[in-house]
Amino acid sequence: MLVTRTDERPGDDGAALISVVIVALVLGLLTVALSAAVMNTTRTTVDVRGTLQAQAAADAGMAAAVAAAKAGEVCAATVPDGTLPGSGGGAAYTARVTCDDAMTSVTLEATGTAGGTSTTVQAVHRLVPETTEVIDPSLTPVGLVIYEGSSMGQVTLLAHGGNEPQIVSVKGPFGCRLTVPGNLIVGGDVTSSDGCNVAGDIYVGGTVTFNGGATTVTGDIVAAGTGLSRINSSIGGPAGSPLSTVRTGGAVDLLWSGARLHANVVAGGAVTVNSRVVEGSVTLPAGLTPSIGSGGRIDGGVVNSDSIPVVEPPALPGWIDYTYKPEDWPGAVVVTLRKVSDMSTTSCRYFNENNGTFANQGWKDLANYTGTVVVDARACDLLTSNAGGNPAPALKASHVVLLAKRYNTTGLTMTSAPGASPRVWFITEDTVPDAKPTCPLGATATNFDTNGANLDGVRSLIYTPCRLSVSGGGVLLGSLYTNGFNSGGQITIKGELMTLPGMPPPDAGYGGTPVVVETGRHTLGEVLSRRDVGGEP
Repeated sequence: MLVTRTDERPGDDGAALISVVIVALVLGLLTVALSAAVMNTTRTTVDVRGTLQAQAAADAGMAAAVAAAKAGEVCAATVPDGTLPGSGGGAAYTARVTCDDAMTSVTLEATGTAGGTSTTVQAVHRLVPETTEVIDPSLTPVGLVIYEGSSMGQVTLLAHGGNEPQIVSVKGPFGCRLTVPGNLIVGGDVTSSDGCNVAGDIYVGGTVTFNGGATTVTGDIVAAGTGLSRINSSIGGPAGSPLSTVRTGGAVDLLWSGARLHANVVAGGAVTVNSRVVEGSVTLPAGLTPSIGSGGRIDGGVVNSDSIPVVEPPALPGWIDYTYKPEDWPGAVVVTLRKVSDMSTTSCRYFNENNGTFANQGWKDLANYTGTVVVDARACDLLTSNAGGNPAPALKASHVVLLAKRYNTTGLTMTSAPGASPRVWFITEDTVPDAKPTCPLGATATNFDTNGANLDGVRSLIYTPCRLSVSGGGVLLGSLYTNGFNSGGQITIKGELMTLPGMPPPDAGYGGTPVVVETGRHTLGEVLSRRDVGGEP
C-alpha cells in the first residue's frame, strides 16, 4: 500500500542542509584549531629542548674552560671543542680563555649550540700572579767563605764569566776594605772606615758601622742587630732605579757624608738624619720622631708603626768539615810523598827543594798527568814551590788534588794545556767533625801563603781550617773556604764556583729574611662576574 505523507511543509529540506553545513564547519574549525595547537606545542617543545641543551652545552664548555685554566698557565690555556654528553652529538660547545692587557683579570667565554639554538655564557675571574718565597734572588753560587772574624783589604775581587762573587763571613765581625761585586753576608757586625763598595746587598746578623771613607752600597742593607747602626754610605742604584731599603733591628744614624741615599729606611729604633737627603720614606716605631740635622730632609715622608717586623739574621750554616776520602776522587792516580832525606820522586824534597840540578820538580811534573791526580803531602811539614824553581806546569789533568798541612805557593804559575779544563784543589783537612774549623797548627795559625802565585790559568779552590795569608799578592781564579783571612799584599781574586765533594754551593741557605717574588706564571682567582651574554633562536 502506498502511504503518502500529507504533513510536510514547504522549505524544510533547505533548513536541514544548512544545519549539516554548520555542524561540519564547526567540526572542521575544531580540527584545524586542534591541529595548530598540536603543531605549536610540538614546535615549542622542540625549541625549549634546543634552548635547554644549548644552555647545558654552554655550561659544559665553561666547566672545560675552568679546568683548562687551572691545569697550567692561565693565559696560555686553550679549550678543545666538545659535545654535551648524552646528546648524541646534537649539542656542542666552543670556549676560550682571554687575559686582559693589564694582566689583572681573565675572561672565560663558552658558547653552546643545539637544534639551531645557541647560548653564550661569560665569567670574569681575578688573575692571580703566582709567587714563591726565596731567600734572595740575587745570590749567585760563587763565593769567598770565611768563618771567623776577619778584615779583608788589598783584595781586588772581580766578577768572572758572568758570576758575581759574594763574601760570606759566618761568624763575623767583618772589616770591609774592598769592592764586592755580589753580596756581603755576615753573621755578626760589619765595619768599614775606608773603601767598602758592595754592588749587591748587605745582610748582617749584627750592626753596620760605615763611618769614614768612600763607601757605597748599590742594593739593600739589612741589619738584624738591635744596637746602633751608623751609615755614611752612598746607598742605591742610578737615577730612575727602584729605591733600595735600609732595614735595621735597632736605631740607625745616617751620618753626614753628602752621599746619595736613594732608599727607604725602616728602623726598629730611633732614626737620625744628619744633613742628608733621604729620597724615600722613613718608618720607625710609634711615638718616635726622626732627628733631622740642618740641611737634611725626608722626601718620602715619615711613617710611625706599632708593628715593625723583626729583622731576621741571615741563616748561615756551620763550618763544613772535610777529610780526604779516596772514593771522592774515583780513578785517581795517587802520589804519596814521604818525609825522607833523599830526592826520590815520592819524597817531600822532590817538590819542595832545589838540589842544584832541578828545583821544585814535583810541581813541574804535574804537567804530565791526565785524568785525576792526588798528591798526598800530609806526611810533609810543608808543600812549597818556594825554592827558586818558579814552576809553571800547563795542566792536562781534569782534577789535581793537593793535600798538605801547610802551603807556600811562592813563584808558582799554573795554566791549562791546550784543550784542557783543569781544576785544582788545595786542601788542608779538618779531621775534627764538629762543624767548626779546627786548624792542626793552632786556632789562629796561618798555613797558606799565596805570596805572588799566579793561578789565573786554572780554576781552583783553597780549603783550609787555618787562616790564609796573601803576603806578596797573586792571582786566584776560583773560590776560598777558610777559617780566616790575613791581608798582607795586593791579590786579585776572580770569582768562580768551586766546591769539595758533598759541599753545597756557597749560597746554599744564605741570605736572611725570605722575600716573595713573582714567578711570571698566573693562577685563576675568584669570580668577579658571571652572566649570560645571549643566544640565537
